[in-house]
Amino acid sequence: MRFVPRWLGPIAFFSTLAIINSWPLALSPAARIGAHGDAYFSVWRLAWVAHKLQTGSDGLFDANIFYPEPNTLAYSDAMLLPATAAAPLAWLGVHPVLIYNLVLLAAFVASGIAAFALVRRLTGSTAAGLLGGTIFAFAPHRMEHFDHLELQFAFWIPLAALAWHQAVEARRLGPYVAVSALVGGQLLSSIYHGIFLMTWLAVMTLAWFGRNYRETARALTGMLVPASVILAALSIPYLESRAAVGERTAADIKTYSAVPVDFLSAPSTNRLYGWTDNLGANERHLFPGVVAVTLMIVGLAISRDRRTRAHAVGLAVALVLTFGSNAGVYTLLFEFVLPFRGLRVPARAGILVLMGMAVFAGAGLVWLAGRWRRLRLVPAAAIALTAVEFATAPALIDVDEPISPWYRTLSKMPDTVIFEWPVTVPWRLYDMRDVRYMYRSLQHWQPLLNGYSGNYPLGYQKLLIEMRAFPFTPALTYLRQRGATVLVVHEVAGTRPSYEQAVERLHREPGVNLIGDGLDGGARVSFFRMDREQGPRSSGK
Repeated sequence: MRFVPRWLGPIAFFSTLAIINSWPLALSPAARIGAHGDAYFSVWRLAWVAHKLQTGSDGLFDANIFYPEPNTLAYSDAMLLPATAAAPLAWLGVHPVLIYNLVLLAAFVASGIAAFALVRRLTGSTAAGLLGGTIFAFAPHRMEHFDHLELQFAFWIPLAALAWHQAVEARRLGPYVAVSALVGGQLLSSIYHGIFLMTWLAVMTLAWFGRNYRETARALTGMLVPASVILAALSIPYLESRAAVGERTAADIKTYSAVPVDFLSAPSTNRLYGWTDNLGANERHLFPGVVAVTLMIVGLAISRDRRTRAHAVGLAVALVLTFGSNAGVYTLLFEFVLPFRGLRVPARAGILVLMGMAVFAGAGLVWLAGRWRRLRLVPAAAIALTAVEFATAPALIDVDEPISPWYRTLSKMPDTVIFEWPVTVPWRLYDMRDVRYMYRSLQHWQPLLNGYSGNYPLGYQKLLIEMRAFPFTPALTYLRQRGATVLVVHEVAGTRPSYEQAVERLHREPGVNLIGDGLDGGARVSFFRMDREQGPRSSGK
């Protein structure tokens, strides 16, 4: 019974920080969402997995986007474990945006609690644990990825590190396999973090056992082989999709590899240091805060405990991974370790840097608190100052509603493949218009020619080029060839042709008939049924 009160304080503390750093999201979690299109994308991912689990139909990875491409869920991280855990909420009829925001905030809290548990075990200090949890869960690097839901499922990392300590001290197969189970949880929640974690564990284990090759082999077998089986099974649809989307290029890796100045840059949403945004680059804002760095340096200097000192190796591994192709080791990993071929952003290994910082900053705080015993407020002040440095004002927008009731009607229409207009062009994929169409597809789950993800098939990019002629006959002929049977035309300011011109032209096109119109998200929308010519057949729901 003592377990609940002991953890109640940390849970309340990290929950408060999650609410503050996402404010005012907590006031209307079903009506507000992150401004980046990835937030809507994650709403769709969670809902798609829930839909497929409920219907019991095959083809979990054959999602309803980028029709007729297969394995389209594998164009990005599928987040299978958290999506499965959240599925009952969808089955109960909870609003999909509310589900997303609850999962998002819970991920921040869980990250704080997990790092708290790790640092407290290593230092014996609750205050150090609270500081470590704050650093790991709410550092600017974490908040830059506020809209990247899969990257918030990082709590498995400190849990795996905690289990690793117990395993290497016990030297028994059972604890080694327990570590592997946590790695599996990370892989099924965020593949990026899972691959980085496996690398971290491998190097930490080699360093810990040194020349004890027999125990090293036994530990690595127990920790990594079961997890590798999970990774291999999970990789099957991703490998099958390589022909459609290709692999990450060396240029991609270079763009998202950290450089030293990135550790002086915070994202623009940081309330205190947002002005340093231009020093870094997208996804490379790695500034960890003055207090955290100062205490980390102290911790590195004074730590004598072997368990804590081991994290110096982990911190070095993390930095090498973060620097990507700017560090030669990562280039070798990219060339010879297949999972690394699918990772675009080495700087995301900054999550491991934060864990190392959390450990040493906690150790530094314990040392300072011991030296300055008369200043009893030192731990509280360090935690409070760190929280202030990390304070964030996330970019939020109103949810794009109300959705036209005609979308629900589409769910009952047989032989339906949908194309929604307007769309962007291949050289401006960051416009992310299609992700809002994906959000609307929660109303019907019919196949869409449109799509948004971490990768784009060549067929979709060709579609965007062909749609520059929309709504004229050549574009409609191409859509028929791709299997489209329903056209949805939205009123969006600045399109060429305008909404009125597009609708008027479609009214004059043979074989295209208006089935409904009205308002969608406060703007006009029209739905057309298009006679099908020879082309691929719809795969249905």
